[in-house]
Amino acid sequence: EINANIKAITEEMIAIRRELHQYPELGTEELETQKRISALLTKWGIEHKPCADTGIVGIIRGGKPGNVVGLRADIDALPVLEKTGLPFASVNEGVMHACGHDCHIAMQLGAAKLLMETKDELDGNVKIFFQAAEETCCGAKYYIDNGILDGADAIFGMHIWNDLESGKLNAQAGPRMASC
Repeated sequence: EINANIKAITEEMIAIRRELHQYPELGTEELETQKRISALLTKWGIEHKPCADTGIVGIIRGGKPGNVVGLRADIDALPVLEKTGLPFASVNEGVMHACGHDCHIAMQLGAAKLLMETKDELDGNVKIFFQAAEETCCGAKYYIDNGILDGADAIFGMHIWNDLESGKLNAQAGPRMASC
């Protein structure tokens, strides 16, 4: 059933990703990105609030008792001039989602939407973090210092990886790609 649910929202998530790609914003400047994410979460009935000025934290309350799992996606872009020629290329001169954060946001929104649709079946709650200013290495500090991650029994982040064949997943316990 989950595969059918994923297929049902695939085109919607692709459209969201392309829209986000077209309107990238640098770290601490993600105001329009924050508004777009918030509008979608509101539309889907997901409880959320702004944090770190331009980030968002939300929660999906499961129908059964259990642990709290966190899902994290970064939302900022890089100061890069896009020369892809794509029909949805960045319209913000010198700013581009060159690191895949547009994909991360769309994937997390898709997960949030599907989790919300099945919330009564969830054992525990899911916190969703849309992290601002990841590329500047200051975004995570806000979340930690302000207790936003508190109460999560586990937190999962993700990153697209062009070297990994489509349909494959690479995972390991502990920190990964955490140079900051």
